[in-house]
Amino acid sequence: MRESESGSHTRQPRRPWADRWLLDAFQRLGFPAAGNLSGEPSDTAWEALARAGASPEQLLETACAVSARQPARLTGVGPAQSELLDRALAERYGVAPVAGHGNRLEVACSNPLHPTLERELEFACGRRISLTVAGPAEVRAARERIYRGEAPAPRPAGTGYGTLPGRFTWVARPQSPGSEEPVPLKGRAVAMLDDIIADGLDQGASDLHFEPKRGGLVVRIRVDGLLHEIADVPADLATSMISRLKILAGLDIADRLRPQDGRAGTVYRDRAVDLRISTLPLGSGEKAVVRILDSRAAALGLDELGFTPGERYRFEKLLGMKEGMVLVTGPTGSGKTTTLYSALRHVHSPETNIVTVEDPIEYRLEGINQVQVHEKSGLTFAAALRSILRQDPDVVLVGEIRDGETANIGIKASMTGHLVLSTLHTNDAPSAVSRLQDIGVDMGALAGALKGVVAQRLVRRLCPHCSAPQALDELTPDQQALLAGQKHDRLRKAVGCGRCRGTGYRGRMVVAEIILITPELQKAVAAGEEMPRIAELARGGGMKSLWESGRDKVVAGWTSIHELLDNVVPPLDDPGHTATPAPAGAVPAAGAAQESIDALIRQMTGAGPAERRGPAAAARSPLAVAPQHGLRLLLIEEDRVQRRALRRALENEGFAVLEAADGEAGLAYARRLAPDVVVCEVALPRLDAAGLLQALRGDASPPPVVVYTDQGDPELLAWLAELGAAEVLLRPAEPGALAALLLARGKGAGRRAPVLVAG
Repeated sequence: MRESESGSHTRQPRRPWADRWLLDAFQRLGFPAAGNLSGEPSDTAWEALARAGASPEQLLETACAVSARQPARLTGVGPAQSELLDRALAERYGVAPVAGHGNRLEVACSNPLHPTLERELEFACGRRISLTVAGPAEVRAARERIYRGEAPAPRPAGTGYGTLPGRFTWVARPQSPGSEEPVPLKGRAVAMLDDIIADGLDQGASDLHFEPKRGGLVVRIRVDGLLHEIADVPADLATSMISRLKILAGLDIADRLRPQDGRAGTVYRDRAVDLRISTLPLGSGEKAVVRILDSRAAALGLDELGFTPGERYRFEKLLGMKEGMVLVTGPTGSGKTTTLYSALRHVHSPETNIVTVEDPIEYRLEGINQVQVHEKSGLTFAAALRSILRQDPDVVLVGEIRDGETANIGIKASMTGHLVLSTLHTNDAPSAVSRLQDIGVDMGALAGALKGVVAQRLVRRLCPHCSAPQALDELTPDQQALLAGQKHDRLRKAVGCGRCRGTGYRGRMVVAEIILITPELQKAVAAGEEMPRIAELARGGGMKSLWESGRDKVVAGWTSIHELLDNVVPPLDDPGHTATPAPAGAVPAAGAAQESIDALIRQMTGAGPAERRGPAAAARSPLAVAPQHGLRLLLIEEDRVQRRALRRALENEGFAVLEAADGEAGLAYARRLAPDVVVCEVALPRLDAAGLLQALRGDASPPPVVVYTDQGDPELLAWLAELGAAEVLLRPAEPGALAALLLARGKGAGRRAPVLVAG
């Protein structure tokens, strides 16, 4: 009889231990009992092998040999090690801190081959991790000695993700606008998903991204506006995890071919949290994004948002008006809704009737009447606004002005004794007037209704625990020029520590420009003046631009110049640059002749941009001969990590590198600072490489542009060349190889468009 036909020889299913590799190693070593442990109930293979007779010495020696790690030295650990790692992190990941050496932390664990343990722990504590090996019982005993007397952490011990009983109380959010009662959600919670969501909540994430890849899902969280990879979900759990998210949101788990949206709610650590869940079918599977809506964000005051005293005074002056329209503008993700909720809290009182119309309602506000738009039922912004005006409101919030009908109804409401607050998608405050004109608003009515516009961006705050003073000579000449005339004694830079996850930043703050409508501006709006004239009058009325507001926060030491440049584009003509006398300790200007960036460039290189790219230089290619002080290169790349890596590699070769995170910022830098070469990727936010090339084509002496891409489409490459790209390169798979490729291609001096020759 064959072995498979014998009941006594039927192979038991393999138990999915996280450290299954240790059992496999003992089987290869011929350990007699290793083949019969699959059915044994146990937390780890290590403990199962110990019960089966493996000695502690055998287990430790084998684990160290397979993982190429050293054994942990736990005999001397005690309460002194508690300063090295929070107890919550130690218990969450099943480790014990052993020793700290500068930015490196040695921890003991029983599963050194866990696929994501080292990376997750480094991200969570902001230090480089060195793993050593000890048995599970030894690690637990060491933790008990280290954290003796401390309150237990909210998560159980164990490596990676584990079951968390009672952590969440899930409720599904109904999809019909008329039903407001939550429906209890039955079914077993997926422990790994619960742990990922809990990690996101603990770290203050705004979004969780579950993205399909070959062999499972990769999970990334967005913290302070940046995405970080935190986990890999194996293929056997990927489908069930996406299905679990759909069940939580009340979506159809069988429909994997159409995008779906829903909501879920949970109680976490005694606070209510709403989750907006959306799915998107991709070629490689379904992607899901979970937007975390923490009610604490709606409770922020204007001071906590980061408004300076002057900005807060101007904003509160707008909110104190009894009628009129106030707009908050900015791109998606710039914090407009949070600012409006803070404004509602500021004006809320028992004597005030406040009604909002939103799509969707992000936060439930106590004492405020909130209406959810439902277009399929005919409840649009305009229809809801008409009904709201019959409810005798004092303050009306319109979540977003999307069309002329909504705008005109809001304007009429603001002229009949109501304060109307709303949002608009524009890049700056003066552009709001042009945007409303474009969607068909009566400019005469708008002039009488509009009281003010607030445009904003979000920048990350420097971590108060690790930021360090920024020396002036650490900035590039371009950055020094942008700070000319400003004090520099309080400049600070990001460093990185455990409290900020090694990023150097913790939390975000508003950078704002605020227009108060003056009689002159009112006349200009009624006359339909163009945006430059509106901006000029707004500056005359006391408006500080986004750049000036952000620059004030940089020189005050609240954020860094690099963070500001990543989020706010310096204006082409900075009116505050020469109007204010330089105070003591200010960044030195280049002299009386420096009234523009071109003057600074002339002093740096001995020639203006046109001279440096004159006919003689063009004949040899401007990239083949470096200027006197090194080649000045503008690097435009959306991915921050890739951008910084490229910058370091190019600076090591002697280039002066200026960074930009999107195409619009890159275009502004290219025209204002006249770099010797522009290097950019094809896919850029706000303005892609094709748009950049087309915009630069009309300039008198545009810099050569080198474009790189990971798309090998011949038509795309030919089109970019036709638009004027000096060279189009295919991005290598390895991040560090791109700089080497750029430098190598630049050394081909006989090419039609030589690229990046350092001199």
